Amino acid sequence: MPRRLVRVAMGLAGIGALVGATVIADLVVRKEMERIAREEIAVALELDDPNDVEAEIEGGSAILQLLLGSVDHVAITVADLDLGVADGTFHAEIYDLPTNPLTPIPRVYSYISLDHESVVQLTGDFVDAPVVDVTLQPPALRVELEAQLPTRSSPTDVTVVVEPVTRGSRIVLVPQSIEVGASRLAPAEFEQRFGVPTSSLFDQTGFCVADSVPTTMEIADVRVSNGAVLLVFAIEQRSVLQLQSPHGTCSG
Repeated sequence: MPRRLVRVAMGLAGIGALVGATVIADLVVRKEMERIAREEIAVALELDDPNDVEAEIEGGSAILQLLLGSVDHVAITVADLDLGVADGTFHAEIYDLPTNPLTPIPRVYSYISLDHESVVQLTGDFVDAPVVDVTLQPPALRVELEAQLPTRSSPTDVTVVVEPVTRGSRIVLVPQSIEVGASRLAPAEFEQRFGVPTSSLFDQTGFCVADSVPTTMEIADVRVSNGAVLLVFAIEQRSVLQLQSPHGTCSG
């Protein structure tokens, strides 16, 4: 009986050691997969330092996922991505990521989020009047500015409600209404009353992020949430190598 107990104890110890070794091996593989993911995203976004990328491999055993040739879920974050006119945070949620870089990615949700400070900064670059503040009011933005109106002797507080829309690779702020004092006017009414077209307040060329992302990452939508403006990309059915294509241009 004592010998049997010793054999059982040794067997359990061996199993425990094997399980421990497997857990450690899986952790090592997971960390290596995350390192590769950081490097691949850094190449795609033309970042100098892969450590600027946060990558997290989620799901079951990393070793099993690797053997099956598909990673369950990869969460990618890049803070302070330079967009030229402002900084944004790049997010990507990739599902069923093939380990073969030539195989198209079936499911991915990717976007750049612009916080309040970034929205104020980029709005100021495309508004031809001093911007006081910007309020995010889905699906629009309330832009408070000081405008010089022909009928007023001094700058007047004006609030323009604009809705961001996509036009090719650009995001354009389209005025929906203008508030002057207690009056809420349509753009045509504002122009008729004050002799100032809304196009003179807003640069209609909009802003472009094409030179900050690969040409294979196309802006599909722009959304205003309670805390940020989201630039949503359409990149499904593109492989990892395709996402490492050259960046676009914002000329014209």
